[in-house]
Amino acid sequence: MVGGASREPSPKGKRAFPEVDPTLRATAAATAGGTLVILWPAFTLGAYGAIFFDSVLGIWAVATAVLLSGLMLHTRGALPWAGWVALALPSVWIVLAVMARRTHGAHYLHYFEVVLTLVGAPTLTWLLSRILLPDYAELPELHRLRAVLVTIAVGILAFLLGKFNYLFLTCADFDISGNNTPPGCAPGPPLHLL
Repeated sequence: MVGGASREPSPKGKRAFPEVDPTLRATAAATAGGTLVILWPAFTLGAYGAIFFDSVLGIWAVATAVLLSGLMLHTRGALPWAGWVALALPSVWIVLAVMARRTHGAHYLHYFEVVLTLVGAPTLTWLLSRILLPDYAELPELHRLRAVLVTIAVGILAFLLGKFNYLFLTCADFDISGNNTPPGCAPGPPLHLL
């Protein structure tokens, strides 16, 4: 049920924290999932000018798991055909990458990788939200659109954080995290919070 929050007292007679509005819960779950998908690829694109293969493989793994689940269950009409195509795109990228390696070409794959990640992440968010969150289908269309827009906004912000990493990170922060230092990183010691 999407709508008002329950404010009934706890069984012990103590006043409980009010239940979270189901509309907020469904929208927040969709946006949280999407931002986890897009955060690192967008950051690395900003910091390094590249999306690392492990990010693309993460999207591939989730999309392929959902695609195979749907195919194994023979669910017709569960998703529009465009949804099935979107779930297959990461596998298409891998097939194209294998073919490009054998022919020593296809520099366009980097651009496909960027589009796949930046467009695929919000699309995958929408598909997974529709499939995995029971309350998502009951959300008004405007709330579902907002969830996708929040995912895109966080992706843009993560890209900008990567691009301007020298404002809040140092080269040593990248070194101690096991990453290569991006061009233009700030020299200095790593940030220690404690």
